[in-house]
Amino acid sequence: MHANVETAPKSRTTFMKLLIRYRTLVILIVLMAVFSLLRPVFIDPKNLLAILKNMSYVLVVGLGMTFIITLGGLDLSVGSIAAVVGVTFAMLVRGGTMAPIPALLIVLVLSMLLGFFNGFVSVKGKIEPFLVTLATMNIYRGLALTLTKGKPVPIVIPHFADIFGNGRLFGIIPTPVIISLVIFAISWFVYTQTKFGFFVRSIGGNQEASRVAGIEISKVKLAAYTMSGVYAFISGLILAALMNSGLPDAGKDLALDAISGVILGGTALLGGVGTMWGTLGGCLIIASLNNGMSLLGAQYHVQILVKGLVIIFAVLMDNAFKSRQR
Repeated sequence: MHANVETAPKSRTTFMKLLIRYRTLVILIVLMAVFSLLRPVFIDPKNLLAILKNMSYVLVVGLGMTFIITLGGLDLSVGSIAAVVGVTFAMLVRGGTMAPIPALLIVLVLSMLLGFFNGFVSVKGKIEPFLVTLATMNIYRGLALTLTKGKPVPIVIPHFADIFGNGRLFGIIPTPVIISLVIFAISWFVYTQTKFGFFVRSIGGNQEASRVAGIEISKVKLAAYTMSGVYAFISGLILAALMNSGLPDAGKDLALDAISGVILGGTALLGGVGTMWGTLGGCLIIASLNNGMSLLGAQYHVQILVKGLVIIFAVLMDNAFKSRQR
């Protein structure tokens, strides 16, 4: 009898540890089960592919955000950079003014410069990244609106939409899903298997110890924010291809959804701990929430309310995980 009493608390403790550790997977399974019961069409293969397609540009930005948040930073400007990418590319190729490849290269360099600017102002000006990117979020969005006078710019060049937006591999898998999975594989490798990824985790975990160890913190941070610009570039191309135009208001919720996905995936807000697989799971949760609530007819304000509640729940679980580790 005494042994059974001792075993029960141990079993509960083990269950709680597993629940907290695999919280992203648990939340995803519960969400999919609930939406499937309420709207069986949710698990239709076509709808699941639509979820993956709509997740693609959020995942791409979320992978870059994983580096940033692991560093202990934040980048609120990614949605605005994605909008600048779309409208600038659309304007460069409009009317055959420029060939697509040179236009893509110019926009890539521009997005890298915008990301670099975020890091440069934060590092050299010793300003919190949250404040810097809050400002540049508005600056870059204003730039996109100024360039287009607030109007969409059509993209009518051949194959662009097929390659980045509405094409399908083997007639089944949407091309944005392929792009996002390739970026995921590259990001996972850089994050887990390279010195740069190690430096990012080290700086986020203990910046002073990293400095003593000889890690050039400023250079790593500048590189991470420049990379974030590249991720926003790819996401911006996908968004522009899906819409067949450069939209100055594209990606308004992109930063929120990406940060939400990263946090839901278990990357610590204070830095030092992150996981690309977790980010993939977190972005799937956000995409499933958006899709499921749309199928249920939930209005936009209800969707963002629910997403906020889910994020708070994930952060509470993250805190519980840290407490149990200590």
